[in-house]
Amino acid sequence: MEKHRQFFSTLLTVMKIAGPPLFIVLLTFSLGVAKEGYSQELLKRRLSIDVNNEEFRNVLSKIEKTADVKFSFVPQLISAHEKVSVSAQSETLASVLDEVLSPLKISYEVSGKYIVLKKNVISLATPLVLPRPVIEGSTVRGKVTDVKGELLIGTTVFLNQTRNSIVDQEGMFVFNNVLDGRYTIQFTSVGFKSLKKEIEVKGGDLRLDIVMMEDNLQLDQVVVTSGGSPKKKIESSVAVTTISAKQLTQRPPLNSTDMLKAIPGLSVESSGGDGPGSVRVRGLPGGGYVFMGVMEDGLPVLPTGFTTSPSADQYYKVDLTVKNVEAVRGGNASVILANTPGALINVLSNTGGETFAGKVKYTRGLSQNANRVDLNLGGPLSSKVKFNLGGFYRGDAGIRPPSYRANEGGQLKMNLTYQIKPNSYIRFYGKYLNDKTTWLVPAYYSYDGSGQGRALPGFDPLTEILATRDTKVDLTGPDGQKRSYDFADGVHLKSISGGMEFKHTTSGEWTIKNSMRYQSTKGGFVGAVVTSPSTYKSSVKYYYPGGQELVNPTGYYTGQNFTGTTTRDNQFVDILDIGKQIGRHSLSFGGAFHSYDVNTYTLGATFYTEIKDKPRTLLIGDNKGNGYSGVNIANYRDGLTTISSVTVSDEINLGRLTTDLGLRVDRFHVKGNRLQNTAPFTNVTAFDESNTYLTGSLGLNYKVNDEHALFARATKTYSALNINDYSNFNFNPETVKDRGVFMAEGGYKVNTSRFALFSSLIYARLTNIASTMAIPNTTAGFINIGTFASSRNLSAEIEAIYTPSKMLNFRLTTTFQNSKYTKYEVTAPDNAREDLAGKPYIWSGNNAERIPSYIIELSASYTYKIFDAFLSFRQIGKRYTSPSNVYRLNGYNEISAGLDCKITKAIGLRVWADNLANSRGLTEGNIRGDQFLANGAFEKGSLQIGRVILPRSFWTALTISF
Repeated sequence: MEKHRQFFSTLLTVMKIAGPPLFIVLLTFSLGVAKEGYSQELLKRRLSIDVNNEEFRNVLSKIEKTADVKFSFVPQLISAHEKVSVSAQSETLASVLDEVLSPLKISYEVSGKYIVLKKNVISLATPLVLPRPVIEGSTVRGKVTDVKGELLIGTTVFLNQTRNSIVDQEGMFVFNNVLDGRYTIQFTSVGFKSLKKEIEVKGGDLRLDIVMMEDNLQLDQVVVTSGGSPKKKIESSVAVTTISAKQLTQRPPLNSTDMLKAIPGLSVESSGGDGPGSVRVRGLPGGGYVFMGVMEDGLPVLPTGFTTSPSADQYYKVDLTVKNVEAVRGGNASVILANTPGALINVLSNTGGETFAGKVKYTRGLSQNANRVDLNLGGPLSSKVKFNLGGFYRGDAGIRPPSYRANEGGQLKMNLTYQIKPNSYIRFYGKYLNDKTTWLVPAYYSYDGSGQGRALPGFDPLTEILATRDTKVDLTGPDGQKRSYDFADGVHLKSISGGMEFKHTTSGEWTIKNSMRYQSTKGGFVGAVVTSPSTYKSSVKYYYPGGQELVNPTGYYTGQNFTGTTTRDNQFVDILDIGKQIGRHSLSFGGAFHSYDVNTYTLGATFYTEIKDKPRTLLIGDNKGNGYSGVNIANYRDGLTTISSVTVSDEINLGRLTTDLGLRVDRFHVKGNRLQNTAPFTNVTAFDESNTYLTGSLGLNYKVNDEHALFARATKTYSALNINDYSNFNFNPETVKDRGVFMAEGGYKVNTSRFALFSSLIYARLTNIASTMAIPNTTAGFINIGTFASSRNLSAEIEAIYTPSKMLNFRLTTTFQNSKYTKYEVTAPDNAREDLAGKPYIWSGNNAERIPSYIIELSASYTYKIFDAFLSFRQIGKRYTSPSNVYRLNGYNEISAGLDCKITKAIGLRVWADNLANSRGLTEGNIRGDQFLANGAFEKGSLQIGRVILPRSFWTALTISF
C-alpha cells in the first residue's frame, strides 16, 4: 500500500511540476502560429522526385508521400489519361507544384495540411493582364459537426463535383460566387459516413448546418494492423475489428480482457475481475492467451502462447492514451506476429495532433468504492515536434470486496515525435506500469441443473469471495529458503519500457519502418483455488491462526491450493518492415527479433478455510503452525527465448480483384535450466532447443463496387511449444508436440449510408492437442493418461451497423460456432478401476470445453440534444465444462446501459451499469474428471466448484476536455 501511495505521490508531483508550464508553453505556441505562416512553411518543404510521363494521379500520390501533404480535389478535375513529367532534386514544394500544375491549367491554395486543387477560370484566349470579369453570385457556407455538436475539422466538401472546400478550425466551409441553380453538395470525413445533399441557390446566400454520422464499422478507413501496406477494410482480405476511442468511452471495459467482448470470434472469460482473463479464439480449444497475441503500438507485449502467469492482459491497460484498438481475426494474424494462429489485438496510442488538446476523466465505481483518474495531453511543441502524455491511477475495493484493497495502481505513458523531414519521422515511447489486481478465484455454488451458479446457504458466489482474511503467510520451501507472501498483493506487475519507431520514404518510394522496445518487468502472483469441500466433524477441533477455537462449527469447510509466484522478465523486440509499390504489386518484406529472458519461481501448498464471505484460515486438529501443509515447488522457469523471423508479402491489384500472399519463417531458440524437483531441490539440468516454423497465408478480395465486396483467405500455421513446456520438471518430448493450425474463411462486406456489414464463415482445424484423461484407479484416486487430440470448428461471425436516423444507431455482433474434437481417445490401463480396465474411452465427436455455441450482442444508442443513451443485450450460449460433455453449462444474459450528458462543449457526464439484471452465469463449472461422477447425475443442492460472472455494478464518470 505504501509503495502505491509513493507512486501516486510521485505521479502527482511530476504533473504539478511539469503540467502548468507545459500547458502554458503549448497554449502560447498553438495560439501564436498563424495559419498563413503554416502554409508558407508547408510550401517551403523540400523534396526530390523524378517521374517521366506518368499519370497525374500517381504523381500526386508520390508528392503526398514524399512531402507529407494531402491533396484535395474533385475527381472530374483531372483525367486519368493526363500524363506529366517532373524532375526535382531538393526543391521546394511550391516549385514542384508550379512545374506540375501549370501545364494542366490547375491552380491551388493551402488550407492547413491540405492542398486544394482548382481548375483555372482564366480563359486561354484572354491575356493574363485582362482577366475575365468576375461574375457576382451567392455564398454557400455552413458548419459541419457530428451528432453531439463536435466540430469536424478537415472535412472535405464538394459542390457539384467541380469545386471543393475544407472545413476550417471553426468548423466552417464556404463557397463564394455560386450562381443560381440546383447543386449536389457532398461531405467526406475520416471515421464518418459520406453525406450527399441536394441544394438550390436562388437569389441569395445559403447557410447549411450539416450533421454527419459515424462510420462505426469503419469499412472505408485505413487499417494499420493488416500486414503489408495499410488498406481500407472494404478493400482488404483481412478480417479486422476496430474499436475506436469513442466506443471505449461509450462502453468502458471493466478490465483489459473485457474489452475483447466487442470482437466477434472471441469467447471471452473476464470473470476473474482485473486478474488474468481467458480468451478462446475461433473455437480453438485452449484458454488464456494461447492462440491470441497482444501488441502495443505494433510491438508484442509478451510472446504469444502463455496462459495465466504471465498473462498478456497484465502488460497493457486501457486508458485515455488509447487512440483505438485493431483486432485481426484469423489467418493473417499469424503472418503479422510469430506464434499467433488465431487472432491479435494491437492497442494504438495517441501521438499528438496539430493543435494542443487534453482530457481529464474522473471515474467513480458506485457499487465497489472505486476511484480512478485518467489524463491525456497532446499537441505540437514546434512545427516539427509533437508529444502525447497520459495515464491513469485508481484505487478499488473490488467487485467482490475481500478484506483488503483489491485493486490499486496505474500507469504513465508518453511519446515524442520528431518530423525529421516531410518523409521521415522518429518517435520515442516510454511507459511505467505499476498495478495490483485481485484474481477472483472459483468458488462453490449450489447445483440445480441450470448451470446458473445458485447461492449456497451462507455464501453467494455472485457477490461474495472465498479469499482468506489471514492474508500474510511465511512458507519454507523444499529448498530450505523462507519466503513471505501476502494475498493482498494479488497479481502485481511493475514494468518499465522504452522504445522508438523510425519511418522513412526514400526518393525512390521505398518505405522503411523500424520499431524497437526494451521492457523490464517484475511481478508476483499470490492466490488460491478451492478444492473439494469437507464436513465439520464433532470429533475434531478447529482453530483460527492465533489459537482461537471454533465452537460447534456446522456445515462445510474447504481446502484451498495456494500459489505464490515471483517472476521477472526482460524483453527486447525489434521489427523491420520495408515496402515498395511496383506497378500493380505492393511488395513488403522484413524481419523481427524478440528476446524474452524470464525467471519464475512458484511455491504451492494446501490450507483450509471456512466457506463464507472473507473466511478465515483454519488449523485442523491443533492450534500449532500456520495451517499450511504439503509445501512444494509448483513451477520453476529460468531461461531465454529468442524468436528470429523473416516475412515477405505481395499484394497484387488487378482492378476490382486484389490478391495477397504472405509468408513467415520463425526460428525459436529456447535455452535454460530445468529444476530437478527432488532433494536437495537445487540441482538443475540445462536444456537447449531450436525449432523452425513456416506460415503461409493467401487472401483474395473482390470489390464489387464502392459499397460491396467479397473476400476469402486460407492459412496454414502453427502453435509452438514455449519455455513453460521445456522447463517442466518431468519434460518428455513424447508427451508434447507443436500444434498445427489450418484456417479458411470467406466473407461479404457491405458499406452503405445507413447499413454496414462484415460477415464471414470460418473453418478451423487444430492438431496435436496435448491432453490428459483422468481415469479412476482401484483406490479412489485417478490415473492421468496422456493423449493427443484434434479438433475442428465451423463458425460464422457477423458485425453489422444499422443507422435508421442521425439520432439512432443499432449494432449487432454475433458468433455462431460448432467446435468438436475429431479425435480424442485413450484406453484405460490395467491398474484402472476393475469395471474400466482395458476399455477404450472415446470422446471423438464431443464438443470442445467452455466454447459457447453462440454469442450474440445487440446494442442501441440514441442521441437527443445533449444526451446520448446506450443499451446492450448480450447472450452467451450453452457450453460444456470438459471434453467428456457430461456437465453442461446453460446460457446466460448480460444487460448493460448508460447515459451521456454533454453539459457544455468541454464537460461531459456519464452514468452506466453493467450486468443490470444481476444475471447469474457460470464461465466454468464442475471441473476436471466429471466424466466419472455418476455420469452427470449430480445431487440437487450439492456443492460444485465454478466461477460466476461479475455481479451488477454502477459507475459514473466526469470528463473535462480542453
